[in-house]
Amino acid sequence: MVLSSGVCSADNYVGGIPLTSAHSGTVSGGVYCDSYYGMGDQEAKASNTIEKTFTVPDNANVEWAMLLTNVYCGHMQNNYQGKAKVDFNGKNLGTETLNVPYTYSYNGGNGHVQVNDHVNRVTSDYMMYYDVTGLVKAGKNTAVVKTDPLDSSFDGRIRLVTLVVAYNDGSKKTIWYQVNRGHDADSYYSDDEMNENYIGSTAFQAALPEGSSLTDSKLTLVYQASSDGAYAFNGNALSSGTPQGTFSGSNTWDVKDSLKSSGTNTLTYDRTASFYKSVLGILTAEYTTSSSGDSTDDTPADNTTDNGSAGDTTDDISSDNTTNDTSSDNTTSDVPAGNTTNDTPADNTTDAKFSADLGVQAIKVSHNSAAKAWKNLVNTVNVTVINNGPEKAGSFALELYSEGSLLESKPINGLANGATEAVEFVWKPEDAKNYTLRAVVVPGSTINDANATNNELSKTQEVMHNGYIGDKPLETYLHGTVKGNIIYDYGNSSYVKVSSGDVYTAGHSLSLPEGAIVKYARLYNFWTWSATGSSGVIPSMSLDFAGSSLTPEAEYADQKGWGQYDYPTGTWAYNVTGLVSGSGNYITTVKNTNSDAENSFCIDGIALLVVYEDASGKETQYWINEGCDAVSTMSSSGGLTPDEATVKIAFAGDSIDLGNVDNARLWTTVQSGGHEGIALKFNEMSISGVYDSTPSSNLDIDEARDVTSYLLSQNNEAQIIAPSVTDNSGDYMIPSSAILAVSYKSETTDDTNITDDTNVTDDTNVTDGTNVTDDTNVTDGTNVTNDTNVTNDTNVTNDTNVTNDTNVTDDTNVTDGTNVTDGTNVTIDTNVTIDTNVTDNTNVTDDTNMKDDTNVTLKVNIIPVISLTVSPDSLDFGTVSPGTPSESLPLALKNNGGISIKVTAEVHDQENGPFATGLLLDQNIWSNYSKVLAAESAETSQAQLDLPLNYSSTGQFQGTLSLWAEAA
Repeated sequence: MVLSSGVCSADNYVGGIPLTSAHSGTVSGGVYCDSYYGMGDQEAKASNTIEKTFTVPDNANVEWAMLLTNVYCGHMQNNYQGKAKVDFNGKNLGTETLNVPYTYSYNGGNGHVQVNDHVNRVTSDYMMYYDVTGLVKAGKNTAVVKTDPLDSSFDGRIRLVTLVVAYNDGSKKTIWYQVNRGHDADSYYSDDEMNENYIGSTAFQAALPEGSSLTDSKLTLVYQASSDGAYAFNGNALSSGTPQGTFSGSNTWDVKDSLKSSGTNTLTYDRTASFYKSVLGILTAEYTTSSSGDSTDDTPADNTTDNGSAGDTTDDISSDNTTNDTSSDNTTSDVPAGNTTNDTPADNTTDAKFSADLGVQAIKVSHNSAAKAWKNLVNTVNVTVINNGPEKAGSFALELYSEGSLLESKPINGLANGATEAVEFVWKPEDAKNYTLRAVVVPGSTINDANATNNELSKTQEVMHNGYIGDKPLETYLHGTVKGNIIYDYGNSSYVKVSSGDVYTAGHSLSLPEGAIVKYARLYNFWTWSATGSSGVIPSMSLDFAGSSLTPEAEYADQKGWGQYDYPTGTWAYNVTGLVSGSGNYITTVKNTNSDAENSFCIDGIALLVVYEDASGKETQYWINEGCDAVSTMSSSGGLTPDEATVKIAFAGDSIDLGNVDNARLWTTVQSGGHEGIALKFNEMSISGVYDSTPSSNLDIDEARDVTSYLLSQNNEAQIIAPSVTDNSGDYMIPSSAILAVSYKSETTDDTNITDDTNVTDDTNVTDGTNVTDDTNVTDGTNVTNDTNVTNDTNVTNDTNVTNDTNVTDDTNVTDGTNVTDGTNVTIDTNVTIDTNVTDNTNVTDDTNMKDDTNVTLKVNIIPVISLTVSPDSLDFGTVSPGTPSESLPLALKNNGGISIKVTAEVHDQENGPFATGLLLDQNIWSNYSKVLAAESAETSQAQLDLPLNYSSTGQFQGTLSLWAEAA
């Protein structure tokens, strides 16, 4: 029997160990495999012990056995230190110290770390495997795996404990088997960062005797993932199942109809979620021959040694193989290609000056730092050419084609023998699809290149749309003019995760001037991170405002459109003009109506916009722009620059009378702001630091910014620009609303000697207005003083603080005349209502029908059921050295709601960031944080950054701490 291992590459971003043969042979009984699939039943960052009993068939005579276990350390690269003790049937197999860091292959790592001859690390897992052939017995066998942390960060949960036993049982069956072991990772990083869809594979070399009859064949794969993979065996798709554990599982398939009785049988596996690992593959084939009656026990075929020493066996087999002898007799080696090539051109290229074999070695596509190609953006195509000699090359050209059309031709001169040169092209594809790129070397007249087979190379390149570019400008919903003003209020809204069936509540308390009339009212629901499980979905929600059920008048949404965490975010706008009547409290409730228990979305906040008319206000021209444009420059953005992640906001339309402008104000709303590097531009104004987490980093509002000095007569434009990735790691943000309000100067008048000024309204603070005659229906004339000889002033209402008003005659129906003093000889004062504080009112006669109509004003402040506020909105730990904790920073928590709540924490960090690793809340790692707050109470927690001594990342980092509140 020939035994060899399949050759395949691992995930080129994170690394891994492809599955290769650990053992193979022929037995009469079969191959037993059973596992403990764990993690959910264990405690993180604590000592854990798992005891697993394996029941081997009673009549088993063990030929070979292996115990395998995997332990989770808690981080894909950091060196969180712990130890694992492994016992089997009372014997200690090893006490392993798990204390090595891991580096991704993409960052220069080796693809795995070999701790010793039976322990390795790939990303966050340590794999340990032991030969237990001499310890396994028929019946019950017990394995005990115990882990202990050596630092506060080591997770220590046990993902998997598996026993594999190949055994004979005295029957006359003949079963060939091969056990492949590895630690092969498949991550979304290779897709997102390198544009490579890694599909793992493992090969089984079957060698059933010629003429044998196959009676049965089974294939088993043991994997580590939260979601089962996608599989094929010899090109035939296999069904997938559900993991038996939190992060591990196995499948067994009947592959009799697909098995090749001799040669290579290939199993391929591919991830269906973010991360996937395969660790163990077992293929068995039961067959019969004409001599099947002979006992198979007499001829055990043990072709490999333990610990995967397939290489040794291959060497032995290869030494007897005639391939090497055949090669030595091959006439090709007697007639080297180089000699033939050198003889040929001498007669035909007498003018040639150089003899060089030019080739295209590689085509790599990128967008800045990311191995991606984006639609409608300028991407880089890097083509590497090589001169295989034997001489230096003269002048030649390198051409690049896309879909058969020439993009550009570039000259190259003097490439030395054996040298390579990288040539850079720019490429801006217009469609999202797969393109064929072809690079072609065109030798010049001075070069003799007899080998043209390597002069060109093609590559299929996927081009996608990147939803993180600024491609959805905020549109003008409403533009107009009002004599009045604008209110933009976010109330007590806050960032809350809303799971299936949950209800979110926010309140707004409006205060409008007396007599103001609401012209327009609009409610904004800012939502984000909408998903069912790990799949992004548009949310299902109902919204009630002021007791009325509403549907959105406009729905705006955006999402990344590729890679991991592809969740939509949005702005939904509701017309509430008929529901906002004036000052008062307005309540909004939002309910998640999706019935799937795994569904949730987050509310960043609720904002209420009111445009109102006010007789005492100024003429105001306004633009209301709204939308949703998610942009990012973080390392996960696909290499986007600030210019590409800019959101534009145009305020077009009517001209502005700059000479009469009193002031111009700009409101902008950015979901997920909170980064000082975000720039705000308005025409020639350009400033940063305005998005400072006010009122919160999740709903960052720059309110009523004075832009008067930068105003243009028309076509004003604002821009919100994400910071560079070099500026505190860039930022992800969603500009969602912008309001421009331009107020004009008021006209001025002189009210002296106004005669017969009928229906003058709101004549406030008119002083010494002598000889105002026949001023009928003067309303609300407050603080009129020394107003002598006002005659026939009928129906003066609300005339407050009239002082020394001598000889007021025939003043019928004076209502609410508060603080009238020294009002001598006031006669026939009929129907005076609520005449409060009348002093020295001598000779008031015939004061008929005086009433005291007291009004009771009703007010209430309704608080939400669950409402948590946290202060401050930003924590700066300063400069921190691994091994030395930062200073503790206070974090004030206030329960504004009507019930007790439990507060938990979640950290969003960039890749290799420090916060997921070392953020402590009340001296415990953030993932263990839990605090109960009574209704309308406050408490303070302490935040601290404590990085392990072996933490390797350096530089500036930014993350987000989310605090979740739920009913206690």
